[in-house]
Amino acid sequence: MPIDEESPLLPSRHESEPENKINCRRDKLAVYGSFIGIFLAAADESLVLSTWSLIASQFHRLSQGSWLLTAYNFGFCLSLPVYGALCKIYGRKTVLLAAYVLFAMGCIACGTSTSLLQLILARVLAGISGGGMVSLVSVLITDLAPVNEVALLRSYANVVNVTGRSLGAPIGGFLIGTVGWRWSFLGQVPFVVVCLLIGWHGFPSALNSTGTGGDGNEERTTRSTISQLDIGGLFSLSTTILLLLFIVQNLNAADESIAQLNILVPAFFVAAVLFVATEAYWAKSPLIPLYLLRTPLGGYGMNQILVMFSRSGFVSNIAPYLIRVEDASNSYASSAYVLSAAGVSFGGLIAGAIIKRWKRYTTMTAVAICGASISYAVIFIRWRSSSPTWELLYLVPNGMFVGVLFTTQFAGMSLGVPKENLLTCITTYYLCQQLGHIIGPATNVALVQRVFGEKLGKKLEGWEEKRLIGKILNDDRFAQRLPASVQDLVRSSYLNAFQLVPLVSGVCSLMMLFTWLWEKEGQIE
Repeated sequence: MPIDEESPLLPSRHESEPENKINCRRDKLAVYGSFIGIFLAAADESLVLSTWSLIASQFHRLSQGSWLLTAYNFGFCLSLPVYGALCKIYGRKTVLLAAYVLFAMGCIACGTSTSLLQLILARVLAGISGGGMVSLVSVLITDLAPVNEVALLRSYANVVNVTGRSLGAPIGGFLIGTVGWRWSFLGQVPFVVVCLLIGWHGFPSALNSTGTGGDGNEERTTRSTISQLDIGGLFSLSTTILLLLFIVQNLNAADESIAQLNILVPAFFVAAVLFVATEAYWAKSPLIPLYLLRTPLGGYGMNQILVMFSRSGFVSNIAPYLIRVEDASNSYASSAYVLSAAGVSFGGLIAGAIIKRWKRYTTMTAVAICGASISYAVIFIRWRSSSPTWELLYLVPNGMFVGVLFTTQFAGMSLGVPKENLLTCITTYYLCQQLGHIIGPATNVALVQRVFGEKLGKKLEGWEEKRLIGKILNDDRFAQRLPASVQDLVRSSYLNAFQLVPLVSGVCSLMMLFTWLWEKEGQIE
């Protein structure tokens, strides 16, 4: 008999009351133990935000370092719709345990990488497994918890997810300054083993029931489940994203890349059209149901792309800014993320408390959009030259406004979309969030590197050090070995390039007001 995802796996009535309590306690402990996996996967998502430039510089490939920012989210994004089908075939417990094993392998591969390409591929593997570690716990909570506790446990899981994503960058910065970046990946393996043991012994074997009925029905059900998987959508979406990332990367390259762009740009549009056509006409279970985009989901999804594009694109450039402009140490440059992470967490808590008390969120959304835009404008104005340490405090209100948006937007989406499609809408919502997280850092880093290289080339015209531009671009500390006069030129050139980052983020934040005008206040019970 198939398992109903909306009903918990309640104990049999023939079981004794003490045994019921023991099983309930075991299931809750297993769920809480799986929160460790959520934290690891969420923290690993933002782990390299503060360290990517340092890691890429060690491989002398800083101009290609933006791939480190996108690889994990690329794997995470594409794996989300696959795990549902795998659970129907192999069972929830088996698939979650497999995700833990793959994540451990990804962490080991990251820590032992000998080239930037190996590290990028390892990050994709970690992202694929991380998607399962986060998404499957929500399903397991529905299976295991009493109905009256499902919403509460899911809210706990969401808090752990946001906390992990917020703390990942400062944790990565601390570890690279103490034990090195390799151990920031390898050090996760023991915790993954703990998650694996908890899942193996804590989750009941009933979670592996696929409801196939055995015999020939099992083969038919497996074949049917695989056939419903949107393979065409996965392939066309992954191709579209990869081509877009290659286009962005080529914008960062030399002028001879124009010939490659003449091929990449048309290929990107073909892949994008193919994806839309697949989702609209051929896919039985589309990754992004296009008809749902005509509901409030479309506006909320666009806002998620914009808010993640703005935030991730900005924070991914903070450490390079402090290193190149302020000559900051690795630990100091990475510690700036603590302020931003604290702001996000605090803003989310404030928004949650206000929504709980006054049952309103649309006005708070408008305030947060305007506040985020103003904070980016202040940073654009004040960080145009050497900035004193106290001006890093601008990151706190910036993070607070973004944290408010995370909370209010999810609340509005969940209340505004059709209830019968809520789970699909949540998946699509997070898919849009991941797209913004992928495109934002890649675009901003490429933009900064491109402008930085052009400005520096003009200022070093006629200088002997012009031949070192490649090394300066690919190692954020290489300029420290050069004469003071050259260091000043490097610093001013980078400042000119960095000013575009908060400007772009502020404009993207303001664009959210257009979709906010169409938002309607949902009834919060």
